[in-house]
Parts: sequence; structure tokens; C-alpha cells
Amino acid sequence: YTPDADFSCFADLALTSPADYYKENQGSLLQLVLTPGDPFIRQNNEAIAQHVLKQVHELFPSSRELNMTWYSVVKLAQSLYREAPGMDPYRPNQKTPVSNFFLAGSYTQQDYIDSMEGATLSGRKAAKAILEYTPEIVERSPVVSC
Repeated sequence: YTPDADFSCFADLALTSPADYYKENQGSLLQLVLTPGDPFIRQNNEAIAQHVLKQVHELFPSSRELNMTWYSVVKLAQSLYREAPGMDPYRPNQKTPVSNFFLAGSYTQQDYIDSMEGATLSGRKAAKAILEYTPEIVERSPVVSC
């Protein structure tokens, strides 16, 4: 994460998943997530790719001699929970009012932004809620005798 770029996270897929993405003498394959995405939704894909390339070159000087050979832009306007002051009360809890129905995901109540870390923490909170609910399930379950 860096405050100096519009991408909140990135991965060189040739390094993180070499079996799928590494190709001899073909360099890196970067995957970047731009958040918030609002400023980019209406931009054309070429403008977005060039903007990101400029930021990559600024952050990683060794990349300045490399060329971008292709790119793909995927725009998901509402894929992330919108972070804004006062929005936390609207994030749903992991335990819902519906019996035996639980939620997990980065959009739920947890201490992080909408991220993989937030999703992980939410999953742990959901698992805890399920374990706390388990005695209620056992008490209501019919006893089967053999």
C-alpha cells in the first residue's frame, strides 16, 4: 500500500503464481487494484493504463526501461464497500437476525477497510459467531437414539 499511487494493492503474477503466469523472457505481469475507482470509471482504458504505467515507473525506477506490451482493464463500479465518514453503522454484523444465517466479507462489521485483510477478519468473526451459536443448534436439534 502506498499513498503515492492510485492503486491500493498490486501483485506481480509472474512471481506470485509462476505456474500460471511466468513465461520465460516475457517479464512481469502486474495486477493492480485502483481504489477508489470513481475517478476512473468514465476514463477510457488506454488513459487508465497509461496513468497506472506512469505511477509504476515513478514508484519503481527499475521499471522505467521496460515497456507495457498489453493491458486489460476491468471496471467494477460497485464492487467495494464505500468508505466514508459515518458509514460504519451500516455495515452488517456477522450474526444476522435470521436464525442460523451468518455473513462474512470485507463489507461486514470489522476494523479494516474493504480489503482481503478485512475479509479475513470478518471470516474469523463469522466463525466465532457460528461457534457461539452452536449450543443453540444442539439444544434445538432432535435427539436421535440408536
